[in-house]
Amino acid sequence: MTERGVGRPGGRGRQAAGAAIAVVAAVVLSACGAPGSSSSASSDPITPKKPAKPISLTVLDGGGDLTGGGRAAIDAFVKANPDLVSEVTYQTAAATDVAGKVKAQQNGGSVDISLLLGGPDVLGAAQQQKLLMRQLPAQSASLPDLSTIQDAPRADFQKSSDGYGLLINYDQNGPFVDYQPSAVPAAEAPNTPAALLAWAKAHKGKFSYAQPASSGSGRAFIQALPYMLGDSDPADPVKGWSKTWAYLRELGKYVNSYPASSSLLAQQFGANQLDVIPTIISHDVANRKSSTWPANTGITLFKNQNWINDGHFAMIPQGVSASTLYVDLKLEWYLVQPQAQRQRLTTGVLTTANKDVTAENSGSDVTRFMRQWGRPDFFATALKKGSVRRPLTPANMQQAFDLWQRNIGSKVGG
Repeated sequence: MTERGVGRPGGRGRQAAGAAIAVVAAVVLSACGAPGSSSSASSDPITPKKPAKPISLTVLDGGGDLTGGGRAAIDAFVKANPDLVSEVTYQTAAATDVAGKVKAQQNGGSVDISLLLGGPDVLGAAQQQKLLMRQLPAQSASLPDLSTIQDAPRADFQKSSDGYGLLINYDQNGPFVDYQPSAVPAAEAPNTPAALLAWAKAHKGKFSYAQPASSGSGRAFIQALPYMLGDSDPADPVKGWSKTWAYLRELGKYVNSYPASSSLLAQQFGANQLDVIPTIISHDVANRKSSTWPANTGITLFKNQNWINDGHFAMIPQGVSASTLYVDLKLEWYLVQPQAQRQRLTTGVLTTANKDVTAENSGSDVTRFMRQWGRPDFFATALKKGSVRRPLTPANMQQAFDLWQRNIGSKVGG
């Protein structure tokens, strides 16, 4: 199996624009020379057809899925299905670049990309340009009965894809506040938006958050603010976020820069360039495990804690062949099975897309990992506090990103 990387500014893993590899990504399968390959994107449904011989796959990760247990799961699928897959080439790209890559191939009349993995940001950007095949309900016969693996919160998140993706990763996420214990006494850690603003004003340049379009933590932070600030419509960033945009403009006066990715933010925090940041579960766990951050990094919830759910979807571009579609659906089916989902629980997440796969029933390796890095004395109770919120719809998320860049990101430092 071969691997190629493309620098990417992204999140969770979901990254750096010119500096570090992103953790926001998308997985891309391509059937190299598969029989019956479509030469143009079409919205007409096609019937999956088992390939006559194994096909080659290219996996493009734009959301951290390969490092988040996805690569191990895909490798296991390939090993178990030699009649379907001959080899896999792994690639990486920025979540913000995924739609452009798909569009370029569709415009060129040859779609090598066959499966995308990414969050609502990837889905929203791709669907905005009508690049995706609607899988559900059209292909439901080839996928698991979702009612057997998704509870209400997971089903609600699944619904946000409008059938254009299958939920393969699910996390209660964040945001909450991490801080440098050597610089910020626990009693002074900001735990309300007002306290955070006051702290940033008193410590100019020591607070920041990553650009929301390329960061899971930045995205969670701006989506939680409308709930904490009492905005008129937290689901509508255009007409319902007046308090949030005003708050972010004021907060921006005391920010020196907005890192282009979660990885850059993590590096700056780990190097003590920043003392307070909003973050999410996977980043808190993974960065302490990798020693990017101190193991004893301070942590606090907001008093009015609002958890913005996060998750990743598997998506299929328009224009794939019937044989590629057949393999895509088989792989998607496998990715939500317990054996695949368990592999995610030692990468930084505390929950999975399959409601029946938990840290408690996934074996001794997961138990040891959670005991050492999963803050069992904190998250066990923290996750029961506050309110759990569905993220913006993919379309509204794109609007929020555009507004943030135009009104906040482009005016750093006030």
